[in-house]
Amino acid sequence: MRSWARGIFFALALLSATMANSRAQDRPDESPILLTADQVTYDEELGIVTASGNVEVAQGGRVLQADTLTYNERAKTVTASGNVALLEPSGDVLFADYVELTDDLEEGIVENIRLLMADRSRAAAARGIRTSGNRTVLEKAVFSPCELCPEDPTRAPLWQIKAVRVVHDQEEKTIEYQDAWMEIFGVPIAYTPYFSHPDPTVDRKSGFLSPTLGLSDTLGFNFRTPYYINIAPDKDATVTPLVTTRQSVVLLGEYRQRFNDGEIELGGSGTVAERDGKGSEFRGHIDSFGRFDIDEHWRWGFDANRATDKTYLRFYDFDSDPILTSRAFTEGFYDRNYASIEALAFQGTRSFDNNEESPIITPLANYHFISEPDPYGGHFTADANFLVLSRIEGRDSRRLSLVSGWTRPYVAPAGDIYRFGASLQSDVYWVDGVDPDSDQQDPTGDTFSGVEGRLFPQAFLEWRYPFVRHGETLDQVVEPIASVVVGPNNGNPDRIPNEDSLDIEFDDTSLFRPNRFTGRDRVDTGQRINYGLQWSGYGRGDGYAEVFLGQSYQLDDSTEFPKGSGLEDNLSDIVGRLEASPHRYLDLLYRFRFSAEDLDPQRNEVRLRAGPPVFNLSLSYAYLNADATASEEFDDREEISGVIRSRLTENWSAFVTGRRDIAASRTLSYGGGVGYADDCFDIRLTFRRNFYRNAEIEPETAILLTVGFKYLGAFGAQF
Repeated sequence: MRSWARGIFFALALLSATMANSRAQDRPDESPILLTADQVTYDEELGIVTASGNVEVAQGGRVLQADTLTYNERAKTVTASGNVALLEPSGDVLFADYVELTDDLEEGIVENIRLLMADRSRAAAARGIRTSGNRTVLEKAVFSPCELCPEDPTRAPLWQIKAVRVVHDQEEKTIEYQDAWMEIFGVPIAYTPYFSHPDPTVDRKSGFLSPTLGLSDTLGFNFRTPYYINIAPDKDATVTPLVTTRQSVVLLGEYRQRFNDGEIELGGSGTVAERDGKGSEFRGHIDSFGRFDIDEHWRWGFDANRATDKTYLRFYDFDSDPILTSRAFTEGFYDRNYASIEALAFQGTRSFDNNEESPIITPLANYHFISEPDPYGGHFTADANFLVLSRIEGRDSRRLSLVSGWTRPYVAPAGDIYRFGASLQSDVYWVDGVDPDSDQQDPTGDTFSGVEGRLFPQAFLEWRYPFVRHGETLDQVVEPIASVVVGPNNGNPDRIPNEDSLDIEFDDTSLFRPNRFTGRDRVDTGQRINYGLQWSGYGRGDGYAEVFLGQSYQLDDSTEFPKGSGLEDNLSDIVGRLEASPHRYLDLLYRFRFSAEDLDPQRNEVRLRAGPPVFNLSLSYAYLNADATASEEFDDREEISGVIRSRLTENWSAFVTGRRDIAASRTLSYGGGVGYADDCFDIRLTFRRNFYRNAEIEPETAILLTVGFKYLGAFGAQF
């Protein structure tokens, strides 16, 4: 009977492998077989075993049912007829009218096959034939993952694939379809005389991927057909030609490889095209990275992001990043400590970027040390930094810096919390072409070249006292916070260039920092008092709210912060935060900065998420007063953007999005879309209008239609 079991179990492998869903098994199961039937007879003269009447065979989690089962010892064939059903452990169920197989699995026929898969997908064929032990042919096959209509199961499913002939070659591990077509609601919409794909046992195989069609003002009609190359189990590549009617052909490529100790991905593109009436020239980009482990503590890697010109990536809709960063690095992790050395280069992609003045940093070395807690609960820190910065045009600088410090937290018996710290920053600079009177990167007047140094000690003491009140429905915490920071009044010599401390954003997150500059080139000098009040409320459910207000007072006139930062006067601007989530469908975050003199808003930021999946809103609002920036290039800036999403029904969804510059009274972008998704089908239609303008980039409208079929992938068209 074991030979019979091998043969009959092949019937499932025959169809499930062909339909690219189940786990095909050509090897026999060696577990015991249990056979039950109303009657079992054996014709010794003919060598035929016959089981009839409610035949059921179980082996290794598989169960076969049939009206009649026959095994011919001489012909070495197995036949099953009448309501044949085979249940797999995976949940797949095979139905057939008649099965005849040789016990060595070399030859076989299955009549009127139906398959119900565990995920409710369905397949059927008029006949299945197995030859040569490695070739299976299905005649008049059909497959669909869609559920049938409950009111009328005879109605055609949403979509299905039909083929006159389907061939599964187990040796080549391919499935071929001959005279195949797709039907939607029973109506044929697409036909192909032939196509093929790997069988379910193949994870990756070379071949074409889903194409993409598009239509745009800049490229005209365009067409992409990626070709995937399976080089080896640990490496692959993809080559994609982008054919356009208004520009030359662009060739994109990507190579990926995994190693025992890391991975690498090399990507880029290139074309020869006309630009700005200057004749043909090469245009392209590189987008690559790699990460490799050296040992359990160290790793190294690189990021390469570069383009031949500023507008190339946005023109071909590859990327819209305003700054491309390339770097190579090595870093190590030891318990609480960290060390790194890296090289960096930057490329701006905006029209006003001067890349001749962009810094080239090689090397940048950092070491961060944190000691174990001492007997008093304090710990020591040491942050060392070495930097070499140069430019094609402009000033250069070399920096050696060390910031050492000690911090001690303390909780008093009364419940108030203290934190004391002291630090010493030691810097040595060797600079070329620095203008002591300005931060110009490429100054034209008298400049200084030479060595400059700095020693800057600083100490701080922070205090906070949380008052807690428990209520029936709300727990509240009121926490006053204050700190004193003490340091020399002068700590920023004019001959030290400011490279890493230009971007200043004074808000609730930086108020209590001893150094509110973002880098090492500038230090926060003088003596000041910081103070604030925080209230928090926590509901018995999921809701909570938090409010914070704070301010800083500089005791002397030594502030080094520029006008518009909010810290240029003795009394700083008022900063605060409101964060609330009274319900799981409502989240609000509001950050603000008001002038201390007249309470005029200098900066407002709002982020709001509201509503359940059936209808929800995501909103972002930002306002920046022209006086609240150190740059004179901008007026007041006020912008709002948002997305409204709605799950209309279980299957239908829609969204609307927009972004507007309120200060300039102009729309930056808007769009929307609608989608339908169920167990077998996913279709999405989106519309986008972008008003971005930069050099050769003009405002553009795009419509994207994406149609996805379960098991078959997605086809996209952009207009």
